[in-house]
Amino acid sequence: MAEQPNQLLVRRGFEAFTTGDIDTLVEIIADDAVQIMPGNNVIAGEHKGRDAILAMYGRLFEETAGTLKVVLEATYAAGNNVVAIYRGTATRNGRTLDQRNALVFEIERGQAVRLTDLPEDLDAANSFWS
Repeated sequence: MAEQPNQLLVRRGFEAFTTGDIDTLVEIIADDAVQIMPGNNVIAGEHKGRDAILAMYGRLFEETAGTLKVVLEATYAAGNNVVAIYRGTATRNGRTLDQRNALVFEIERGQAVRLTDLPEDLDAANSFWS
């Protein structure tokens, strides 16, 4: 079964994230997008606007000394919504993270306008990022 255009957009975004392709991320993420990172830690909160989202992505790599890796496992789509299942691994301050997440995208006019990250184990994510 062929993927929907919004699934292909999300796949492009993951590829851009993993390769550090900021130009593609700027193209894919709406200027007024919001990304929600749940929890109580250094990356948690609502990151409002493309610049804030990109700054948060930079902080992910900074906090993990570049060890953060994400591997997209699957995408599911219906209309303007795409769910991406990915595995994230990293090391930070002597701790390791290895867990699956769901990243829920709301797409409008070919751009992500809302992204919500849902970790498999929020307590483990909080511990790692705190």
